[in-house]
Amino acid sequence: MLLNDCINVYQAFQKLSAINLPLKSSWVVAQNINKLQPLVETFEESRQNYIKTLQAKAVLDEEGNPTVSDELAAEFRVQVEELLNEEQKVRLKKVTLIDDGNLSIEPSTLLAAMDYLIFKDDGDQAS
Repeated sequence: MLLNDCINVYQAFQKLSAINLPLKSSWVVAQNINKLQPLVETFEESRQNYIKTLQAKAVLDEEGNPTVSDELAAEFRVQVEELLNEEQKVRLKKVTLIDDGNLSIEPSTLLAAMDYLIFKDDGDQAS
């Protein structure tokens, strides 16, 4: 899974973690977050280091605002994109969501985590 996908799935699981789910489903969401969090944190640290490097090369314009050349900005984008496109080895478990008529989840959250979700009707049990 690409790091970019890991970040999107992580954010989706973060949103799911704010919803009251059955215990088993909550447990699997927490496990998946735990597996993805170090990858996301490492990316954010690298991105922040790139930003600090870019800030060090910035010059102030006539209004006192820091600016960087188009070349440096493009280099930053390339570095971040390379990080986001790195393949990550992570095994996530599928989360069962039970449709009891009360569960409300944004489509964007479902889309981001779709490969790791199983939907069941109210009569089935979570796993």
